[in-house]
Amino acid sequence: MKLTPSIAIAYLAALFDPGLAHAGCETTAPEAVAKAFYSKHANFYFEDPIKIESLIAPRLFAALSREYKCAKGDICAIDAVPWTNAQDGDVGNPVEFRAIKSAPTQSTVRMTYPYIISKTQRRQQHVTLILERKSSGECWLFADLVPPRGKSLVESIEKWHKEFGGGL
Repeated sequence: MKLTPSIAIAYLAALFDPGLAHAGCETTAPEAVAKAFYSKHANFYFEDPIKIESLIAPRLFAALSREYKCAKGDICAIDAVPWTNAQDGDVGNPVEFRAIKSAPTQSTVRMTYPYIISKTQRRQQHVTLILERKSSGECWLFADLVPPRGKSLVESIEKWHKEFGGGL
């Protein structure tokens, strides 16, 4: 293909179009980002965080890295499934995502689901996901999770490692 002036201009216009800054992002809608993260990385809290480094904010990455080095199959700061804030039970269907607060660089998404304790016990509950980005032209990053009746996952991990983590 011959690069004509009109093709070159179109290419340069596309290259510098701020709307295309999201081209590397899976999506720009915070709810969709949260849903994609949950569906693809539900076990993020005990897997090697290096696999998802490009999807999570630096502070969460640092906390999860520290936790991963500490845990090695044992319990450290994370002693329950963050999605449910419990060791038993499961997230049931349907799982719904709704942005409850949105700003150019931070968004809060509520994930609501039936918490299934047993075949006969279930209740609706939610977890809050915090997404961040440096500017409106960048991809959303998963920055924190606040489980049901819980506190910030990042803060909990940092606090535990400060108090009990020793040199890690």
